[in-house]
Amino acid sequence: MESLALLIIVGLLLAYTLFPLAKPAELLIIDEGPLVRRRKALEQEKKNNLKAIKDIDFELATGKISEEDHQELRTLFSLKVADALETEKQLREEDNVKS
Repeated sequence: MESLALLIIVGLLLAYTLFPLAKPAELLIIDEGPLVRRRKALEQEKKNNLKAIKDIDFELATGKISEEDHQELRTLFSLKVADALETEKQLREEDNVKS
């Protein structure tokens, strides 16, 4: 009797485990194209650099970095944001020319 109950439990667990394999496969990777991937990468780069600016502003306010270091880092990250914005603008202009 105990072995029958154990066999039923093992069978149910096995069925539960293998059930997802019976479903049709779903497409996990969607090819967006290089232009869309580039835009997403630029957007992420912009967000990261803006967050870095916010972080160094906080570090200056808490006294963790000097005013000179803050200004240098702020300029560096601001230039990176400006570069990403300029590249996004160029990509938009190229799209408008192609359209």
